[in-house]
Amino acid sequence: MKSIIIIAISLILFTGCSLKNKSLVNNSFLIKFNTNYKALKNTDKSIKINRVKVSNTFNKTHIFYSYKKYKLDKYSKNSWSDIPSNMIFQELKLIFNKSNLFDNSNLSNTDYILNTNIFEIYNKIEKNSAFAVLNLNFELINTKTKKSSFYNYNKEIKLEKNTPYYFVVATNNAFSTIIENFLKDLENKTFKN
Repeated sequence: MKSIIIIAISLILFTGCSLKNKSLVNNSFLIKFNTNYKALKNTDKSIKINRVKVSNTFNKTHIFYSYKKYKLDKYSKNSWSDIPSNMIFQELKLIFNKSNLFDNSNLSNTDYILNTNIFEIYNKIEKNSAFAVLNLNFELINTKTKKSSFYNYNKEIKLEKNTPYYFVVATNNAFSTIIENFLKDLENKTFKN
């Protein structure tokens, strides 16, 4: 009888410990651009990057997914490490500095202002597939002429697996592709001499 009680207690302890470890796992994810784009020629223009505006619905630490049109849910154990607007703003500043497209040594009198608007960022789940949805635009304002140019991007990238991690990977890939295309457009079209 004593050995049965010891075995029962041991099973409860081992089972309880293994369940506890799984239930406490919370994941925080980053938005990181992965591009090594380097402009062939510096424009000798300066740019001020304004804070990024993200739709209020999506500018939270929650990571959202949708099974149905017009319905959003959030992952309970997976979140962004910071609100998307902050992470995207930091990444844009890093990428623009590394791109060699602009000369930002004097930002007191900039030639251009960049506004970024994120309209959607979520995991769209359909029958047997899932997609990272990213819908955004860049507004480039010439400070001398006050004219604006808009660059709109709408991406849906299929996830390798339908998990929050693979959503984050696909989202970061989408951002990387978009920012690289945007920088190329600026270099080849907007600032072409």
